[in-house]
Amino acid sequence: MSEILKSATSSKTKRHLHPGVIAGFCALLLFAALAATINTKPYMPPKVAQKYMEYWLIDSARQVAGEVRLKHVRDIEPFYLRRDYQPIWMDSYELTDAGASLVQVLQETSADHWREYGYSLQAVLREIKDLSNLPKQATAVDVLLTDAFITYAQQALNKELLPDMGESDHPSYRKVSALKNKGHTVSSSDIVELLKESLNDDKLSELITQLTPNHSGYQALRKQLNQYQKIMAKGQWYALPPGFQLQENQRHRLVPHIRWLLTQYGDLKPGTFSWLFEEKPLLTEAPRANESVDLNQPSFKFDQSLVAGIKHFQSRFQLEKTGEIDAATLEALNIPPYHMAQKIALNMKRWRHLPRNLGERHIMVNMADFRLQFKEGDKTSLDMKVITGRPLRRTPVLSQTISTVVLAPTWSVPRRIAIGDILPQIKRDPKYLERKGFSLVKSVKGIDQYTSAKDINWKKMSPRYFPYRLVQKAGQGNALGDVKFVLPNDKSIYLHDTNHPELFARDMRALSSGCIRVEQPKLLADKLISGQQGWNRSNIDSAINQNRTTHIRLQKPVPVYLMYWTTWVDDNGNLQIRDDVYQRDLIGSLARNHQKSLSL
Repeated sequence: MSEILKSATSSKTKRHLHPGVIAGFCALLLFAALAATINTKPYMPPKVAQKYMEYWLIDSARQVAGEVRLKHVRDIEPFYLRRDYQPIWMDSYELTDAGASLVQVLQETSADHWREYGYSLQAVLREIKDLSNLPKQATAVDVLLTDAFITYAQQALNKELLPDMGESDHPSYRKVSALKNKGHTVSSSDIVELLKESLNDDKLSELITQLTPNHSGYQALRKQLNQYQKIMAKGQWYALPPGFQLQENQRHRLVPHIRWLLTQYGDLKPGTFSWLFEEKPLLTEAPRANESVDLNQPSFKFDQSLVAGIKHFQSRFQLEKTGEIDAATLEALNIPPYHMAQKIALNMKRWRHLPRNLGERHIMVNMADFRLQFKEGDKTSLDMKVITGRPLRRTPVLSQTISTVVLAPTWSVPRRIAIGDILPQIKRDPKYLERKGFSLVKSVKGIDQYTSAKDINWKKMSPRYFPYRLVQKAGQGNALGDVKFVLPNDKSIYLHDTNHPELFARDMRALSSGCIRVEQPKLLADKLISGQQGWNRSNIDSAINQNRTTHIRLQKPVPVYLMYWTTWVDDNGNLQIRDDVYQRDLIGSLARNHQKSLSL
C-alpha cells in the first residue's frame, strides 16, 4: 500500500484526488461486491452431496423426505455409487433444465388421475416448492426424481400409459432407439442403462424428449392443460346454479363471473370487450352472496361481447350457437376445470399411439369428431365428414397404410355382419338376397361354389350353422358404394363410400358396423391415385359408371391413422371438445364397470 501511495505522489504532474472522488470509488467497489454476493449461486460441494445422498439411499431406512419408500432403490443406489453420489437433476440447489422438464412431464402424465402412477409427485412438488439452500432437501429431490423417472420411462416404453378399456384396439408404441432388445419387457435396469448413456453423452434432456410425443397437437394440448391447472389453482371457479338461464340484455349478479369464466377459457379475449369504452372497468368476479349490488351497472349486463363469447364457447363444444345460456350451455360451463384437465391429459396420452414421423402425406381420422383430413406436409388438402362404428361396434384405434384403391367394389360381407345383421333379414324375407344383389358362396374342397338361395332351408340356418359367404355385386345399392380404400389389418376395417349419403347430414355419426364411411370418396381416390399409371378423375368415373371392379395398387402407400380425440386444439388455437361417444374417457373403475354393462 505504501508503494502505491508513493507512486501516486512522486510525480509533480499528478493532481491530488478529491476526497469525494475517493468516496465515490469506494462506494462503487462496495456495490460491486454486494452485487457479486447477491448474484453468486449457492454451491453444494461434492462431498456434501455425497454425504446426504448416502444418507437417503443407505442410512435413512430408505424413507426419502420422511415418507417416500423408493421403488427402485436396488438399481438407484449402485447407479449413484458409480457417480460418487452426485446429483443428476439438481444443479446444487436448483433444478436443471432436464429436471424441470421431467417434473412437467410427470405432472401432465398423472393429471388424468386414471391410475396410481407411482411418481411420489406430491412429495416431489412439496420439496421443490420449499426448496432452499439445504443439501438434505436438494439431494432428496434428486433421488425422488430418479426413482420417478425410472417408473415413468418403464410405463412409457411398456405401453402402460393408455387407459385399457378392455379393447385390443391400440397400436404399438415406438420404443427409444437406444434399447437394443425391443422384444422384452423394459426393466428398471434397462432404464438405468439409458440414464447412464444419456449422461455420458450429455443428452439427458433429449432422453426425456424421446419419451414424450413430439407432435404439435400434443404440445398444444400441453398449453391447455397448464391453463386449466392455473384456473384450478386460483380457486375462483364455481358452478352456476341449476336451471340458470340468461339472454342478451338481461342483467344478473353472476354476469361478472361468467365474464371471468369466458376470459379464462379464451372465449372472451382481453382487449375486445365493449366495456373498455365505459367510464369504469367491468367487474370480472361475482359479488358475494350477501353483498348488495346495483344491477343497473354495466358490469351486470349480458351485453353483445358476452353473447359473442358464449357463441364462441358453444362452437368449441359443437353446441347450437344461440348466444344464450341454455340447458346444454349451462352443462358445459359447469364442467369443473379439474375434470377438463383430466380429459385433456387423457387425450394427450393418445398422441403416444402415433409414430414420431407421420409421413409427408397421410390421412388422419378423428372418430370423436367424425372427420377425415388428408395432410400434405403441414397443409390440409382435404377435409370431410366420416361415419364411424356405432357404440356396440366401435371402430378401433388403428395405424396402417392404404395400399390399394378399389373402384366399383364388390362386398364380401364379414361373418359377424352376415350372421348378426343379414341372416335375420333373409329369414324374414326370402327375396332379400336377390333384391340387395347378394350371392351365396360355399367353399367345397377349397373351391368357391355359388349356391342358389332357393335351394336352402333357411329355417335350419343359425349363427352357429351358416356355411356360406355373402358377396354383394358392384353397382347401385352396394354397401361400399363406388370406392373402397384397403388398409391391411386383422380387424377387417377399411375406408369406403356408402349407399346412404343422407346420413352425413347427422351430427352424431357413429352409425356403421366398424368401418369408416367417407363423405367424398371420389375426391379422396383422385388425391391418392391421380397421376399414377395414367389414372385421373375421368377414367376413375368411367370405371365406376361401368361397374368395372378395378384394383389400383398405390405406388406409394399412404399412412392412415384412425384416432379418438375428444379434446384437441384446432388451427386457430381453440380447444375443441366433443362427446365421448365410445365412453373411452371413463376413468379407472368407471371404465371397468361400463365395460361390464356393455357385455351384459
